[in-house]
Amino acid sequence: MKIKTLKNYFHLLIWISTLTNCQYLKKDSSPETNIHIWYGMEQYFGKNGNAQRQINILGNIHSKSKGIKAYYTLNDSKIKNYLTLGCDLHRLAKNGDFNIEIERELLKYGKNEVHLYISLEDTILCNTDINVYYKDNRKWPLPYCVNWQEVNNIQDVVEIVDGEWELADPGIRTKYEYYDRILAFGDSSWRNYEVQTTVIFHGYTPPRKGPPTYNISHIAIATRWPGHDFDSLQPNRKWYPLGATSEFRITDQYDSCRWRIFDGENFYKEQSLPDFRQIQPEVEYKIKHRVEDLSEMETLYSVKLWEASKNEPSEWDFQAIEISKKRESGSACLIAHNTNVTFGNISVVSVNCHVPE
Repeated sequence: MKIKTLKNYFHLLIWISTLTNCQYLKKDSSPETNIHIWYGMEQYFGKNGNAQRQINILGNIHSKSKGIKAYYTLNDSKIKNYLTLGCDLHRLAKNGDFNIEIERELLKYGKNEVHLYISLEDTILCNTDINVYYKDNRKWPLPYCVNWQEVNNIQDVVEIVDGEWELADPGIRTKYEYYDRILAFGDSSWRNYEVQTTVIFHGYTPPRKGPPTYNISHIAIATRWPGHDFDSLQPNRKWYPLGATSEFRITDQYDSCRWRIFDGENFYKEQSLPDFRQIQPEVEYKIKHRVEDLSEMETLYSVKLWEASKNEPSEWDFQAIEISKKRESGSACLIAHNTNVTFGNISVVSVNCHVPE
């Protein structure tokens, strides 16, 4: 192409920028702005079932401009949904992190288009489109298992709620330790079941008062998870109500580690001093969490953790009974809260329960 004038050259720049989804609306346009969608420009939800009431599209925006804003529109809607950009000392870890959290009821079956824009005042600095393919007619199978050696796309087997994760031998690992990095699997039909996986501790942020640990560093298996509850924040921050989260707390020097089980609202149980544990980093442990109804108002949560090279202990490490009129159901979650860990293969089986559903 022969360019004869500066005007034509300017038009060529606009044409090239359109192809790359970055719009140079002025000749002396803003400094470089990049959008990184962590799990691809085409994402699929509902292939196995739906683990929560929302879907989450995660990524990071890097910009040298100060005061940028990010928003998205869904399909043909003109509504601008503004995003919080991290760090927010909770779900958004690094500067520029974002979490597009969309209620499933707003999605249509099949292809949905999420249009993401980065703007500075009235100028669009950069934009991109993410294709979301959604199914709402699948029931997540139970029993269920994940062999990470057979997985190419993480979202084929779990829903990523928070955090940047990567496949790493022998499983899946957090790229960056921070507040509640969450993987979810299952659906609202799951009620009485047992989850088993492995965990290797590579590092952690020591628990201190205030953010980002809020005096807790742990790995956890949560059960009967419906998704984040509605609040006034973006993304939603309220992680309860749910069944309960069974957290294995990590303390300074990996000593005095112990279990706690609670639901975030009314139910809380923690191991006592005689049962505290010493954990070895870079050693593979097996971990198991069972949830089962004992009666119409009683739910039993049972947990254990042991070295993978040893036989499974016959007794549970810790058990707690929740008494509530609410009969929760929902999916399971693996959670790394301010811990750098690798989770291994996942196995979930149903638990026979004689309490009427």
